[in-house]
Amino acid sequence: MARASGESAPAFTSEELEKLVDGALPLYTLLYGPPDKQVSDHQKKDTWRLIAKDVRTLGVYHRRSTHCRKRWEDICRWSKKTAETQLGMASQCGRGARCTMTPPDVQDPGGGVPRVGWALEGITAATRG
Repeated sequence: MARASGESAPAFTSEELEKLVDGALPLYTLLYGPPDKQVSDHQKKDTWRLIAKDVRTLGVYHRRSTHCRKRWEDICRWSKKTAETQLGMASQCGRGARCTMTPPDVQDPGGGVPRVGWALEGITAATRG
């Protein structure tokens, strides 16, 4: 479990990724909600600690809250990039430029929470960080 100095942590396993997504999705509005909700940074850090604790229960590696938060952001970024590619929006929406395209109507899976769990299927050992 412990690693030598300078050695990187092992890649997240599919079970860890599932546990991460299952822990973060229900709390999405708490972590990334509108500014009028006024959730403090301390509350967000505590939430990520709870999510990391759940991921650690698998016993694969001692994941810290920062590891889990970064991996979640990687999943969201990867999902967004994949969705833009699938919708044909990537070439029109440049980096830093405002996208003028509107995506086609996609049925909301419910709850107003974005679903990124489908992205886990395309994550391989080569794409995991």
